[in-house]
Amino acid sequence: EDVVVEYGADLLSSEHGSGFPLAERGQNESDNYVRSAWNLNNMPNLEASVLRHVTADISGMKVPWIYVGMCFSSFCWHNEDHWSYSINYLHWGEPKTWYGIPGGRAEDFEKIMHDTVPV
Repeated sequence: EDVVVEYGADLLSSEHGSGFPLAERGQNESDNYVRSAWNLNNMPNLEASVLRHVTADISGMKVPWIYVGMCFSSFCWHNEDHWSYSINYLHWGEPKTWYGIPGGRAEDFEKIMHDTVPV
C-alpha cells in the first residue's frame, strides 16, 4: 500500500493567520502574546532587529510563513534568504529534528548529496 505524505510550505500568515496573535486583528492588546518579543509577527520590528529598517512586507522575513507537515514530511536543505538567520516555532505535534551544515562545507555537502541520492 502506498503512503502519501502531505506538506504545505510558504503559507502567508497575513492571509491564513498563525498561532501568534496580531493587535490589528482584534485580539486583546493587553494579552502578553500580542506584545511579546517572541511573537514572530513582532520580531522583525524589535529595536535590535536590522529588519525594522525595511519598510516593505517581505514574505518570510518581515511577514512569517507557515509550514504544515505530517509524519515523514521533510523540507529541502537550503541557505536562508540573504544568508539571514531563521527562527521556527513548533505549535503542535512531535518535535522536529534539525540538521545544519557549516556554510564553508556547503559545496561538499551538495556533492555528497548529488552523488548519493537518486534524482
